Parts: sequence; C-alpha cells; structure tokens
Amino acid sequence: MALCSSITDSNDNYIKMKIAPFSCFVAMILIVTCCNFTCNNNENQQIVDSIIVTDSIGQKTWNNTLDSMLQVAATAKQDTLLAELYCDIGDMYLDNDPQKAKEYFFKSKALSEKLDWNKGHYLFAICYTDILNREGLMDSSIVIFQHALELAKKDMNEQWIAKISANIGNCYNYKKWFETALKYYNEAIPMFEKKGDKFRLAHLYYLIGTVYNDMKMYDEEFTYCGKALEILNERPDTLVRAYALINYAVALSNKQRLEEAENCLLEAQRICTLHNSRYSLISIYSNLAEIALQKYDLAKMEMYARKSLEICLEFGDAAGYCIINRALAYLQEYKGNFDKAEEFAREALKTAIEFDLPVEKMKIYSFFSDLSTARHDFRNYRFYEAKADSIRTVFMSELIVRSAKEMQAKYETEKKELKISALEEEKRLVIWLSITGGVVLLLALATFFFLWRWTIQKKRIAEQQRLLAEQQVIQLEQERQLVATQSVLDGETRERARLARDLHDGLGSILTGAKLNLMEMKKGVKSEYADKEHFDKTLVLLDESIREMRRVAHHLMPDSLSRFGLKAAVSDFCSNLPSVRFAYYGEESRLEPKLEAMIYRSVHELVNNALKHSEANNIIVQIIKEDDRIAFTVQDDGRGFDPSAVNQGMGLQNIRTRVDSYNGIFDIDSRTGEGTEINVEIQLKNTN
Repeated sequence: MALCSSITDSNDNYIKMKIAPFSCFVAMILIVTCCNFTCNNNENQQIVDSIIVTDSIGQKTWNNTLDSMLQVAATAKQDTLLAELYCDIGDMYLDNDPQKAKEYFFKSKALSEKLDWNKGHYLFAICYTDILNREGLMDSSIVIFQHALELAKKDMNEQWIAKISANIGNCYNYKKWFETALKYYNEAIPMFEKKGDKFRLAHLYYLIGTVYNDMKMYDEEFTYCGKALEILNERPDTLVRAYALINYAVALSNKQRLEEAENCLLEAQRICTLHNSRYSLISIYSNLAEIALQKYDLAKMEMYARKSLEICLEFGDAAGYCIINRALAYLQEYKGNFDKAEEFAREALKTAIEFDLPVEKMKIYSFFSDLSTARHDFRNYRFYEAKADSIRTVFMSELIVRSAKEMQAKYETEKKELKISALEEEKRLVIWLSITGGVVLLLALATFFFLWRWTIQKKRIAEQQRLLAEQQVIQLEQERQLVATQSVLDGETRERARLARDLHDGLGSILTGAKLNLMEMKKGVKSEYADKEHFDKTLVLLDESIREMRRVAHHLMPDSLSRFGLKAAVSDFCSNLPSVRFAYYGEESRLEPKLEAMIYRSVHELVNNALKHSEANNIIVQIIKEDDRIAFTVQDDGRGFDPSAVNQGMGLQNIRTRVDSYNGIFDIDSRTGEGTEINVEIQLKNTN
C-alpha cells in the first residue's frame, strides 16, 4: 500500500477550487478577443485525439489488472494476504465505483477481526476514511483514525503511527484546519526519516505543499513540492508523483513559468490515465485551461475546460462543475456572447445554490455584476454586487469562526495531553511509592517476625503478642473494625469449641463414670423394691443428663460440622426439628472452617428465633453454593413483623455483625401476618 490511500483525496479535494478566479485575467482576455481563434484548431484536435487514445489504453490495463486480482481473491486462503488483497481491490474501485470499494474494505475489516490482525485494522482505517473524506465526513474519519492511532501506539509500531498521523493531518486539511494539519504532518516526518522511508516522506512533502497553497504561501508550496518531486522522480509512474506534479505546476504557474507548468501537467495526465484515475484529471484539465488562458490560447482553454466539465459530470463533482461553468461564462463574456455567458453562469449558480457552495455563489454574483456592467445594466450591477458582498461578509465570518474553533480545539487537545501526561506521571509515582512501601512493609514484617521469635525464647509470648497486635492495628487502621469483628467471632467459635469439648470430655466422662458405678453397685447390693425403683429413676436421670449434656455440646460446636462440613451439620440440626425442612443446592465442597461455623451458628440462631417468636407451622432452610458465592435463606409462615418498626434483638444483631465481617449482604423481608424471610449472601474468595 502507499502511504495511505486516503492521502490521494487531499489533492482531489484541493483541486476542486484550483481554477483561478477568471476575473483576474479580464485585461488579458480583452486583448486576446481581437485575435483569430481558429489558428490552433488542428493542434487542439491532436491533443484531444491523444487523450482519447491514452484513456482507452489505461482503461484496458486497469480492467486486466482488476480481473486478475478478483480471480486470485475468489480462490485465496482466508489469511492476512487475502485481507490485504481486499484493500487493494477496493483501491482499484475507489475512483470508479465507491460503493464497490466500500464492500471490499469491509470484507478486509471483517477478515482482520477474525484473524486478530492489527495491520488489517490500520489498512481499513486508511482505505475506508478515504471514501468518508470524499463524502465530507471528516469528523467520522478522525474518530476512526484516533482509534487506530491508539492501537498503533499500544503496539509501539512507529511506522503505522507515522502513517496514521499523516492521514489525521489530511482530515484536518480537508476541514481547512491548516495549523493542526501541519502539526500532524510534521509529527510523522521524523518517523519516516528514522525508517529511511523516503517515498512516504516525499508524499508528506507533497501534502505540506498543498496546505501552504491553501494558506497562499506559494514560496513554501514551491519548496515542498520540489522536494517531493526530487524523490518521486525515482518512481515515475506512481499516482502520488502525478499529484505532486499538479501542485508543482500550480506553483510554477504562480511564478509565471507557464511552459514548465504545462509540461508537468501533461506528465501528470499520462500517469493518471495509466492508473485510470479519471477523477484526478479534473484538476489537470482545469489547470491546463488556466495556463492556456494565461498564454492567450482561448481555443485550447475552452477545450480543456470542457474536458474537465465532462469528467465533473461523470463523477458528480458539484464544486468542479460549478467552477468550470463559471470559467466558460467568463470566456463567453470576453468573446462578446453575453447571452451564452449568462447561460453558463446561471447553470453554475444553480449548482452552487443546490450544493451550498458559498465561495462559488459569491464569485458567480460578482460575475453577474461584471456582466451587468458590460450590458450597461447598472441597476442589476448594484443588486448583484450587494449579493456578492453579503456572501463575502458571511464567508469571512465563517473563516474567523473556523479559525477560532481550530484554536479552541488545539487548546483543548493540549490541555488534555497535559492532563494525561500529569496523570501518567502521577501513576508512575504511585507505582514507585507502592513498590517502596511494599519493600518497607516486607522489611517491617520480617523484623516483627524475628522479634516475635525472640520473645518466644524469652517466655514473653502474651506481652509480645499484644505489642504485635498494636503494631498491626497502627498499620491497618482502615481495617481495624473488620479485624476486631473477626477476632470476636473467632473467639466465640473457639470458646464454643472449648466448652463443647470440656462438656463432652470432662462432665460427660464424669456422668458416664457415675452411671457405670451405680450400675455396678446395683448388681452387688440386695435392696427392697422401693429402693430399687429409686435406684432406676436415678439411672434414668443420669441418662437424661448425659443426653442433655451431649445435646448442648453438639449445639455449641457440632462434631459433624468439623468432620463432614456445613451441609451435614445443618441437615443434622434440622432433622431433629419436625417443623423444619432443609434443602441444599450446588457444590458440596468444603469452605474455610470459620465461614462454615459462622453460617451454621447463623442458621441455628435464625431457626431458634422462628421457633420461639413466629408461631410458625413450617420453617424452610435453604443453602445455595456456587463457585464465587454462598447464600442461605431461613423462611417461615409465622406471624411476621415490620422490620422498620420493631427493634431487632441481639440475635439478629449478632448475625448481621457476623455477615458484615465477611462483607456479606443481610436482608430481612417480613410483613405482619405474612411470615418472615431472611436472606444472606456472601462472596467467596477466588481460589483459582
């Protein structure tokens, strides 16, 4: 691909206004009208015949090339080469069938996305925006290019950064934001110089020349177009050389070097015909017409102007069509054919009004003013001159507004860049501070560890743990409340485990021993029936005490919870209560012991609350376990209550505190007479 396909349109957009205002040459035309205009007829006919023959050869070559490319694309493998070929085919259609070009550009984009090929995204941006720019949608093009530029910067691909920057410059060139366009062009130059890509560098020189032309800085235009041609002459048949030749010819014409300018344009016409770039011929024929006018060759001027007009009609180029009709109107006026001149001018004005071309409307009204003067119609002269002045005033206001917008956009961009730079610098500082803080924290933790080991050796474990806890509280102030809550819950869990163990292992063993001793005594002692009955009742009371002790120990810390997990413990608890139904959904994998204990205690408390206070007939307990969360629900059909009106008891407050310690969600849904549903959801830590 060339520097960018869309770069070609910079000249096409630029050439639409390239024909000079013909009123500048009124004095020359008045002298030439006295001459014989038939003297160059044979020469003019030879030029036309040459153009027709060259056009035919170029069209045949273009058709053969396109057919070959389409045949290759039809059977090619779905890879990056095919994506690039789609762009090349789109380029072939660009100047002849834009809709077909769009079709192939989007094919390339779709295939590039499928292949995750970044270069395909860059090519699509460059090719498709060429069409958008021709349709006047420069802002849309800028959005597409900015996205591509960010992608290229992420890839650190300097070559594509340069290409895309150059194309963004083109978009601003079309918007007539010349300073911004030059900014992007100049940003691309060092990258192409670094890569040694002199032909794309030449392309940039040519584009900078077009900007200087629009800014009426003709010496700079001449310099940059000359620098471009010095390089492009090594590739004589490239389209970009043709565009550079056109601009160079205009610069030569401004310096009154008309013969050199004409030769440049004829060479550009040969190249454009070779590539079947008929749209570019509008500019070439228009400028040849202007040079013929300056050389007093009105017949050749008319011939070139009509040739340009024909292509304008072919491509629907409203601006070019309007300019050429105005030029022909001036020509007819200078020949004395006022009616014919008015006919051309009316056609130009109709087009200018239809397509809202303010500059052309102003120039056409100025022409009508001149024509009215030639006809001695001074009333219409004043009318048309006033119309032209009105449009000129509006146009100058628009230029001022456009310049102000460009300055504002430039200011906003610079402010945004400064802000981004400051944020990046702040981000780097934060990263370094984080690294330094992490190192310091690791060193501090290592110090505390060795200090703790030293205190262990000195038998000062309790005191040193308090000091270490204080240090941790100082460092983790933001998590103080959470740590405190977790500590309380852990202490409660440990205390319950200790009490359950003590009851089971201590009191349980004592009661069991007492029962066994009594049973032994019963065997060896003869007693009356009444004494024996009292003895049996005592054994029954001991059995009940042992069962009650085991029940209390089980509820304090069920053995099934530590051995078999949450599902088994809750199921065991619910199965002992006839009005409670339990359901478990999801994976049965174990959770961390603290979390299992917290959930079990919460379910236990909620079920007990429902049994004591709700007068419910049915209580449903559900646990749902997923990869990243666990949720449980306790629902009853009791009398319910209004959560906002009733002070919640210590039981619910304790459960809420436990859930908050795990950053969980605790929700009560209850209405008087409609039962109560309590939902808890806790996010699980990712263990992957």
